[in-house]
Amino acid sequence: MRNLLKIAEPDEALHREIMLSLGYPKNKVQFLELALILPYKEIKNLKERQTIEKALLYRAGFCESKEGLPNSFDFSLKMDRSVWELKGIRPANHPDKRIKGISHLLAQTVSEGLLNFFTRRITQEMNKIQTQMEAKKCVDRIMNFQGIGQERKREMFFNIILPFTIAYYEKNNPDIIQFLRHIFKIHPPLLENSITKAFRKGLTENSDYLKLNTSTKTYFGILFYMKKQAQ
Repeated sequence: MRNLLKIAEPDEALHREIMLSLGYPKNKVQFLELALILPYKEIKNLKERQTIEKALLYRAGFCESKEGLPNSFDFSLKMDRSVWELKGIRPANHPDKRIKGISHLLAQTVSEGLLNFFTRRITQEMNKIQTQMEAKKCVDRIMNFQGIGQERKREMFFNIILPFTIAYYEKNNPDIIQFLRHIFKIHPPLLENSITKAFRKGLTENSDYLKLNTSTKTYFGILFYMKKQAQ
């Protein structure tokens, strides 16, 4: 996140990270390319959600029609549909579904920008959080937008929004940093994935997985541990 902020404006950097996250393992590079050929500054000029969605689908190669796009839109910038990896992907995770979903967030942020949108929501939540349930509700309010499932938005918060915000404000806003780190420590674990399941299955008979995976912090600790074990 720090390195990305050295080469891109904050909103563009955050836009790239969010788009990258939509790709899962097979389409990350493709989503990053889409973010580069349809940058956030251009999305802000499109303004309306339907227009943003159409522009993303066109540039991604999932739409041939130019109807509904402004005359000033550069129609020469377009990915080939064949670059997308679609084999073995569930219909709900199809790239065009992800593109349609993220258009809601992009449209909702055009007036103030992505970074300001999330900063405003985070600062509004900077009250004393004491329980896991309070932390979970806090994150859900910060990530309250349509188009993306609730669990996926929680993953997006901890994988992108939280570390990006810390990287951006770490030198001039200690209150935000302290609050986000507290949320990281107290928020309940995210849903199990193949890595955490492999960790759980590899435990000895007397090891209590529920005592090892007690928060988002320990959840990411398990991911980090398993990554190190695989090296």
